[in-house]
Order: sequence, then C-alpha cells, then structure tokens
Amino acid sequence: MISLVETWTKPTDSLEIEGFKVIHRRDCNDTRKPFGQITYLKSDLKYENITERCEYSGKDHIEYCSIKIDDICIISVYNSPNSSFDVLKQHIIEVISISKRFCEDIIVVGDLNINLKIKTNHKFIEYMESLGLTLINKLNKSSTNAKTQIDYCFTNVKDLKSDYFESLTTFHKPIWVRKYKVLTKFHFDETEDIRTNIPFHNEDVITDDQSDTMEVDEKFVFECHETVDKNEQIDLDMSFHLEDLKVNDPSDMMDIEEKSSSENYEIIDSNSRKILDQFLLVLDLNNTTDTHQISSQAQVINDVIEKSPFITMQNKDRFVRLELETEYSVQAFDSVYARTRTTADGNCLYSSLSILNIGSEKLTHSMRLLAVNAMINNSDYFRTLCKSLGYSFEEQLKRTAKHKIWGGEVQIQALSIALSHPIYSYTRFNNNPENRHYIPPNISLEELIDRFNERTAAGHLKYVGYKSDMNKLGLCVYYNGSHYDALLPFEDNPQQFVPHFDIINMSL
Repeated sequence: MISLVETWTKPTDSLEIEGFKVIHRRDCNDTRKPFGQITYLKSDLKYENITERCEYSGKDHIEYCSIKIDDICIISVYNSPNSSFDVLKQHIIEVISISKRFCEDIIVVGDLNINLKIKTNHKFIEYMESLGLTLINKLNKSSTNAKTQIDYCFTNVKDLKSDYFESLTTFHKPIWVRKYKVLTKFHFDETEDIRTNIPFHNEDVITDDQSDTMEVDEKFVFECHETVDKNEQIDLDMSFHLEDLKVNDPSDMMDIEEKSSSENYEIIDSNSRKILDQFLLVLDLNNTTDTHQISSQAQVINDVIEKSPFITMQNKDRFVRLELETEYSVQAFDSVYARTRTTADGNCLYSSLSILNIGSEKLTHSMRLLAVNAMINNSDYFRTLCKSLGYSFEEQLKRTAKHKIWGGEVQIQALSIALSHPIYSYTRFNNNPENRHYIPPNISLEELIDRFNERTAAGHLKYVGYKSDMNKLGLCVYYNGSHYDALLPFEDNPQQFVPHFDIINMSL
C-alpha cells in the first residue's frame, strides 16, 4: 500500500502506477494548492474503504481516510500546521472510533505537523497512548530535511516496525511500515505462484511540501482518556485544552532550542545587513569605522555555521531550486554535483556560499559580512592583493559590503579565508572536440579525475585563502560569466575535482 498526502493534484492528472490500483483519491477542485490525497494498493489485494473526511475551512485543514486490509485498518492522516489541536483531536477520535467498528487492529500514519523533537509535544504521544496507540518510530529521528519529526506512525498492532527512507526528491522523508512476520491471511489470487519468502510489506509513503510544525503548549490537559473498544461510544467533548498554541511561519523550519533555525538565520542575516549599512555610512563620512560590531557578528555567524550539518542535496532547503537545463552536461561531473538556480540579484556569489553552508540563501548578507571581516582583519594582505590586480582596497571593501553588488576574485578569496575552506569555481566544460581541453559528455569518472590531474579540463579556478586549508573539501560554485550558482553534492565526502589554476596564488 502506498499513501500520498498533500498531493496538489487535479482530477485530470494521470497518476497510475503499474501493478497498483487507486483505492482512494481526493484532488484540488480549482487551482493547485497544498491539498489532496491518493492511496494505492497492489492490484491483487482486497480492501474495504471504511471512512474518509476532509475539513478545509479557515485555518483548519485536516484530511484522512481509513482503509481495511484483511484485519487491519490503516488510517492515513494529513494535518495542517495551522489547524487547531482541538479540531485534530476530534477527527482522530472520530476516525479511530469508526474504524474500530470493523477491526481492532489500527495503524495511524501520516504528516501530523507536530514536531516530536520538542519535549512539550510529547503530550501528543501520551494522548495517542490514552487511545491505545503506541508510537513505533524512533523519537528524535528527523522525518524532514529541516530536521523536524512531524511524520510518524502510531499503532496497537504488535510486531510492526516503521522508519524513514532517504529521499532525493521530497522535503519529507517517506515513511515505511512493515510487519516482522508474514501476513498469512491476505487474499492473494490462489492461482498466483508467490516465489519469495520475504515478509509482506505494508508501505505507507507520506510526501508533503509543508515544513511547518505545531508546537503543543505545556498546558495540555488530559481527562477521561481511556482505551476504547469497538462497542464503546467515545465522548467527543472530553476535556483537552490547548492554550497559546504556537505555529511557526511557513519559512521557519529547523529547531534550535525550540526556536526555528530558519527564523534564527533570518534574524542573524537582518542584523548583518544593518551592521553592513551602518559600516558603509560611517565609512563614507570619515573613511574610518569601529569594526567591533562586525567582528562580533562574524563570531555569531561562524557559530551558526559550525552547528550546521554538511549540506548535500538531501538536506538542502526545499526552496532552493535546481538548474534543470545546463549549457553542456558532463555526466560524470553531474553525478556528483547538482547545480542550483541561485537568485540572480547581484548577491549570487554570497547566496551560493550561504546555500553551501546552511542549505539555503538565508545567510546571504552574513556571507558578505564574513568577507568584509576577513578583509579588515587581513588588510595588509588585501591591500597587496588589490594593488596587484589593479583595484583600490577601499573600493573593494565597499563593494563587498554593499547590497546587490556582485563579487569577484577578491571577494571569493576573502570568503575562502572567512570560511576556512578552498573555493572551487567551475565554468562550462569545453565541448569542442578539436580542443585539447575537450571533455566528452560521456567521459568516465576516472577519466575526468585524470583530466583534472593532468590539467587538461579547461579553465576552472581554485581559491585557497589559507595554505593549511588546501586539502580540505572545497566549496564548489559554478560561474557562467555573469552569475554564480552553488554546486551541491549528492552525498557526504563527494569526489573532488580540484582545478589547477589558482588565480590569486598568494595564500596566507
């Protein structure tokens, strides 16, 4: 069984999967929006639709369906982060009550948008336990790329196991649910020869682009919550108070000490922009400025970056877009790195480095501030560098600090120093077969590595701020002549294609 929620689909969308039949579907009626549900079942299995419901009014948005397969009712749920908990409670009780009229064994699985990584939200676990259902996912295990746990499974069935798949395409990690032992009573076609001893798997895949979470306040009150049986009438008015419910803004995703990291990033970046604007104002007035604020803010930014995991395609922010069409694709390189479509607003270099460090563009101005701080702290070095390149140090410092002013080699070198990593800047691979730097689109990975080692892979650049950082993993960007994009690896410890040409060639 495969269950998808918040599908954004319309009735005209063709959603067939070979070997499966659609047993429940709900689509958007007009425009696409975070709405909809579809459930598939293997074609040879029998089922019974028990109940379904959707409430989509004001801020409350809850969808569920209950489907009976053999002697188990599987309830798939989507709960919006903006829904009131009282409404969620009412629907949960309702669907469990109806389902228990048909079978005792219940599975509730879905995107509940209550982050179980927040301890106060464990009251939700207690509430479900009062209904006889146990959480079978490991606590504090991320179900989204934002490191929240808002997708999970509750059940009263013994010997069930649930965990998450890693996904390259969805913000939420799909949930799988399976039984340890073979389910012997499923109604297979008697003429079918089943040639495996692998246990039957009930898989419930929940994908959803909402990253919002509900925080359940500590003032949860539970009264009269007893496990119900199939003959018991459930009191829908039983006391369950939720005061001061906190709902994060849709752009706020990661929790740091119960505050979203996304919100934290935005606050830090806003402060960085204000400090840079003040720096520029004072610099224009008297050509001198107190740099204490900049150095203090740089420490704050560095502390946040240090807490961030290594960024790959799997944990990037869902709002980071990918460049699907490239000028010339080399499969061996593209199998290691994916090119983002960074915002083209004059900040693209800094936005790309923000993506590479925290998975989003939310520290764009902070990357500028780090570069400014590096230039100030190493002013003699950068004065020498700027002079060798025919630039004015003061003008380059102002360019680095100004909003929507593009960066070049001076700024990349400053960022390499600030971030303590080499930065590799790639351009389009040569597609002329008559050129000695020509790279065939189907070149093997080993051959491509050799071409870089032989310095015949065209004019890609490397920037090494500190000699001691030379052997660290490079932060990779793509430059098309007027715009920078981040190059995100698909995996940790990616293959490095080290450019041979160091345009600065004067590391600290």
